[in-house]
Amino acid sequence: MNVNAIDAVRTTAYTAKKTNVVKNAQADIKPAYSYNALDKMGALGMSMVKQPQKSMAVSFTGWSPEAHNKEKIEKMVKIMKDPKVQKIAVSGHTSPDGDSFGTTFAMANLINQATGKKVDVFVFGDKFPSQYDYLNTNPDVNVIVHKPGKPEDADKVAEKYGKYDLAIACDCAETKLMAPDYRKGVMSKATYSLKIDHHPYKEEYNEKWGRTVNNKYAKTENLIDDSLPAAAEIAMQFVEPLGLKPEELRKEAKDAMFTGMLTDTGCFKYANTPMTFEDAALLMKAGVNNREVNLNAMGNTPKVVLEAEKVALDKIQYSPNGKIAYFIEDEDIKKAKKACKDAGYAQEGKDAVKGVCGRLPELEGVEVGFKVSEFGGSAALSIRSRSFDVSEVARSYGGGGHKNAAAFQIPKNGRTTEQTVADFVKELNAKIEAAEAENVKKA
Repeated sequence: MNVNAIDAVRTTAYTAKKTNVVKNAQADIKPAYSYNALDKMGALGMSMVKQPQKSMAVSFTGWSPEAHNKEKIEKMVKIMKDPKVQKIAVSGHTSPDGDSFGTTFAMANLINQATGKKVDVFVFGDKFPSQYDYLNTNPDVNVIVHKPGKPEDADKVAEKYGKYDLAIACDCAETKLMAPDYRKGVMSKATYSLKIDHHPYKEEYNEKWGRTVNNKYAKTENLIDDSLPAAAEIAMQFVEPLGLKPEELRKEAKDAMFTGMLTDTGCFKYANTPMTFEDAALLMKAGVNNREVNLNAMGNTPKVVLEAEKVALDKIQYSPNGKIAYFIEDEDIKKAKKACKDAGYAQEGKDAVKGVCGRLPELEGVEVGFKVSEFGGSAALSIRSRSFDVSEVARSYGGGGHKNAAAFQIPKNGRTTEQTVADFVKELNAKIEAAEAENVKKA
């Protein structure tokens, strides 16, 4: 493969008259295809940077698709490579999913391979989910399973694990999504703390300052790129800045990146830009076995986990017009999840029930689907959609997320969970119909 040509495409701004080097790079990728403009199609996994730059970038290089990534990544890499930074912790969020595991293991393995430093990966929960054992094979990446405690336990956690030179939070939109004792005892006390995420900042009203502020909780640097459907795609951008070559990456790092992308896009169903497919292709060119990662991350389902999924499917209800599908995590679902936990598949059971929620908008005639669980005096919703913007609904209740996937809580205010849900379905249905009417006007 023509490395000089690739570098030229990466660094050369688009002009009507292309250099021979750029033409050769295009030919390297797909000789039979007639490229008519570099800013219309990715070459070798290259993607558009926001206009008006009209330049191309490769995800492995550290600045696509958001141009500001480059500066932030270079700052983070300088810290990671600092000889004084030796004790490093990487963590995700509680109840970690595939993107949380994918991003944390990707970053840990990249740092280890680039610097030779050992890295601790903190997994918040009761045990390490067996389905991700294939990522946990590097002896220089030390997995610590930490059962979340209370904020007041922070000093005990700090004493147990010691002070870290660097702590990195991955795929974790808010501080409350981390184990609170770890956040206060490790993350906050580290010399440097970094955040790598694809969720937009959650805005909160600060009473003291009398204004809305962004929740930027990493004291050293926050790298947020909400143009990407998976945080693991951001991890890809650290490869070349760390001095690594894609084809020489450890298998764990490549599989971890692919795992995050695969799971957070629902096997690429929710990918909304060509870049995600280009990134997947880049990883496969670098040696990722798609079938193998799919079976590990999404397959080998234990029978007890399948039973939990069946119970959740039986609980699905619909709005009168059929545009909304939902289910409430009742005692039957709780028992099914407990059976999973007792069998050693606690996270897998949670993921199975969550997966049913993700499939609801795929049902015929359904625009929005959600699941409900009780959380104190509130009904906690995970909501998904076909095209309707559920992030707006989430923000109205103090939550957040993406256009097609979000989460929030609705205070019950003396109502039962069922009454709270019924009221919300009426409210949501009115918003869906208003959005559809507006789309008809625009058509």
